[in-house]
Amino acid sequence: MNVTDLIKSTLEEVQNLMLTRTVVGEPITIGDDTIIPVSKVTFGFGAGGGAGMESKQSGEGSGIAGGWSIEPVAFVVLGNDGAKMLTVGDKESVAGKLFDLAPKVIETVKKMVDNKTDNTSNAEEETS
Repeated sequence: MNVTDLIKSTLEEVQNLMLTRTVVGEPITIGDDTIIPVSKVTFGFGAGGGAGMESKQSGEGSGIAGGWSIEPVAFVVLGNDGAKMLTVGDKESVAGKLFDLAPKVIETVKKMVDNKTDNTSNAEEETS
C-alpha cells in the first residue's frame, strides 16, 4: 500500500471516530435530571515514504502512525432547577468562571457607582 492510500485510509478511520457525539456524548436521564458528558478529543498523525535504487537493487517503504485521546472535561446537568456545568478535576471552563464571577462583578460595579454618586453629592453640598 502506498503512502497516499495509507493516509486516505487513516483519515477515513479518523472521520468515523471524530463525530460530534464523541465530544458531546449521548444524554443520560436519571430521574428528573439529564446528564450530558462533554469531552476533549485530541488527534495527530504522521506519514512518510520513500524509494531508492542502489546498483541493480531497488526498494521502497512507507509508514504511518497516529494517536488520539479522549478526555472527559465536564458534564452538563439539566434539571428542574435549570442547567449547570460541572467540570471534571481542576479544569474549569471559562464560561463557568464567568458565571461564578458575574454576581461579584455586578456588586462591585454597583458599589463603585453608589460611592461615586455619594462623592458627587457631597462635593456639590460643599461648594454650595
